[in-house]
Amino acid sequence: MNGFNLIIKPDQEDIEAAEVLVDGTIGSNEYRFLLDTGAARTCVRFDDYTSTFESLGKNNSSGVFAKSSDDLITVPNIELGPISKKDLTVVRLPEETQDVRNLIGMDFLKDFCCHFLFDQNQVLIDSDSVTEGNVTFQELFCDSKFHPYVDVEFGDVEDGDFEAPKLTARTVWDTGAGITIADLNFIKKYPGFFEEVGRSQGTDSTGFTMETSTFIMGPTLIGGKEFGPHKVAGVDLSAVNATIEVPMNLILGYSTLSKANWWFDFPGKKWTITKLLSVK
Repeated sequence: MNGFNLIIKPDQEDIEAAEVLVDGTIGSNEYRFLLDTGAARTCVRFDDYTSTFESLGKNNSSGVFAKSSDDLITVPNIELGPISKKDLTVVRLPEETQDVRNLIGMDFLKDFCCHFLFDQNQVLIDSDSVTEGNVTFQELFCDSKFHPYVDVEFGDVEDGDFEAPKLTARTVWDTGAGITIADLNFIKKYPGFFEEVGRSQGTDSTGFTMETSTFIMGPTLIGGKEFGPHKVAGVDLSAVNATIEVPMNLILGYSTLSKANWWFDFPGKKWTITKLLSVK
């Protein structure tokens, strides 16, 4: 297989949420990573091996809930399936943050065409199975840090058919998010598309955990495909939006991503949904 397997770790409290993990190597050492297209840089924990690398400076970043400042180091190589990158500069977490996962970010994936097959828990690399003849491609926007953005359209469903979209939300396509997140300010502005249903615990990329409200998000169109109502977490994204190039209305996480197979040509700046798996 010209790709790698996805290891899906379900959330213990929410059956719709899960972590998307992958196994790779740094040097000759085996590591398990969170696959995180919402992260600009690959990130590794402080351990006996990574502690041997000299710090090159600091990396400042913002999670959904908190900010962090961590060391930058250069590792000799990272391998994930057929992808290998040499002398990659990555973030090293502080020694005290042992509960935060290693993660693969967009600095590692941005040069490849990736077919995310959530029905098979696999990612194919540079797949030639998707051609102009059998799909309609969408233009892919990536910011300067290579975060992939896709549009989500909201509208009404009449007699089972999705009516003309009334609203388009700018969203980051984020395999590192266990559940889709909607900005609370967006929810307050368009309450007709969201119904509050409860509370849940959420953890961001910095390891910070807090309780969030949960909502049922109404029907949407993504890449021309209809997604039925499903659960999302409501979080105030104003702080993180103030630090990024393109503000987000939504962060599409596993609870949405797992309902389809997605093909992203990151260097070619195009994407499509190749198969809708579930709309429920």
